[in-house]
Amino acid sequence: MALRAALALGLLAAAQPGPAPRQRREAELFLEKYGYFSEPGPGTHSPAEFMEAVRDFQRVTHLPLSGVLDAPTLHQMALPRCGTSDGESRGAWARRASTARRRRQTTPHGGRWYKRHLTYRVVNWPSYLPQHEVRLAVKAAFELWSNVSSLVFWEARDGPADIRLTFFHGDHNDGLNNAFDGPGGALAHAFFPRRGEAHFDSAERWSLHSGKGRNLFVVVAHEIGHTLGLEHSPVKSALMSPYYKKLSKDFVLSWDDILAVQNLYDADHNLYIFKGSHYWVVTASGNASNPQPLQPRWPGLPPSIDACTWSQLSGKFYFFKGGRCWRYVGSTLEAGFPQKCSTRGLPRHPDTALYFQQLQRLVLFKGAKYFVVSEETLGVEPYYPRSLWDWEGLPPGTAGALTHRDGFIYFFRDDQYWQFDRVKLQVVATGKWATQLPWMGCWDANSGQVLF
Repeated sequence: MALRAALALGLLAAAQPGPAPRQRREAELFLEKYGYFSEPGPGTHSPAEFMEAVRDFQRVTHLPLSGVLDAPTLHQMALPRCGTSDGESRGAWARRASTARRRRQTTPHGGRWYKRHLTYRVVNWPSYLPQHEVRLAVKAAFELWSNVSSLVFWEARDGPADIRLTFFHGDHNDGLNNAFDGPGGALAHAFFPRRGEAHFDSAERWSLHSGKGRNLFVVVAHEIGHTLGLEHSPVKSALMSPYYKKLSKDFVLSWDDILAVQNLYDADHNLYIFKGSHYWVVTASGNASNPQPLQPRWPGLPPSIDACTWSQLSGKFYFFKGGRCWRYVGSTLEAGFPQKCSTRGLPRHPDTALYFQQLQRLVLFKGAKYFVVSEETLGVEPYYPRSLWDWEGLPPGTAGALTHRDGFIYFFRDDQYWQFDRVKLQVVATGKWATQLPWMGCWDANSGQVLF
């Protein structure tokens, strides 16, 4: 009997004091398959270990944390889902839950590609689906990720490719746990970089539309996320949730999905430096790019901006100039922007913008005051603005700021920098940024000159 069918029997017996032996055994196999036990070996887990595994599963699926194999839990286990294990994700989920923190900030354990241009190939597809429509659906699924990141994809019709999409039936030689079980159950699974494979159950009734059948576009988009290095997300509305989201009027990607892929491929400790109508990108190694024009990267953005920042919470870029604010997701200007700062109580011509992790808010600096701003409302929080004295040792009129991977915040003005300790809430060092901060990538050792 298929695993999901056996689990469904629990619905008939859920009123009993405890699960029947068969129910418990099938549930244990399910939890084993999806990585909810720290040690392998079905049938060898104590009641306490089993209860904790059930609680972990309930936490992931937003069910009451009873630790009991009740009817809702059995029902959830029987639903169609991604066949990729949740085990790699559970550590990050636990850390996020224990600290009651925001969306993912750490790099997932799935790894990543060390290039930004990737090829993909649709190896085969169900014969009842038109080839050109399948290719369009797959292309759209890849574009979901490229639209919010620095990744670029193009299709290879034959020969080798970085990412390969293949339909299989039953056992297909990549482990018994990955064997497909017919309609329902595990619909697909994928492998993290750099294997670059996504497998789909050919026994499913796939659809290219929102009607009957499994929507191929949504499942392909989810599995592509795995091939890029993304783990399962604990956010219920996320595309990378273990249970595939339904295609609706809502955005396919949630902010959790966007932040995850940008943390892997956009937020690699890159530094953005803006001047006039151009910007430079400085990598973690301190290598600076050639000047790039603002318009192709952020269409509609005017030159000579006053302040800008990138939010680790939402993955959005914020730009300020004069009395207006622009907000971008990747390179896409968000609907309703630019907005007038005056309608939100924001200062005109801010000196510096910063995402401050401790507050999980944006901070705008203007003269001798600072404003704490909520991203949800883009409004100033109560009791602000406050005096810059709260930022001990920081002078007014700084022209930029960033949080470095060493944990300090660096503020800049002219040729000076101020190193700010986020724990002590005070400036702990100052100096000349071009010559004393090699990771800024601004000093040309050969010519002895500042690059920009």
